[in-house]
Amino acid sequence: MISKSKKYFTIFGILAATVDKKMQSLNCMIDAILHSSLPRITKILLAKELKPINLDSTNKI
Repeated sequence: MISKSKKYFTIFGILAATVDKKMQSLNCMIDAILHSSLPRITKILLAKELKPINLDSTNKI
């Protein structure tokens, strides 16, 4: 026999699904930006040469 109880969406369920969809969309957008920009950022960082501020200081605490 088929259950005669009706199933309704709750406000909390609709809100949770909406937030989940928005978060998934935001994560996909961030992932796409990082995927396209990360090689360029890595190349720029590797091209920078780090120099010490004071050449005559040696591990002084």
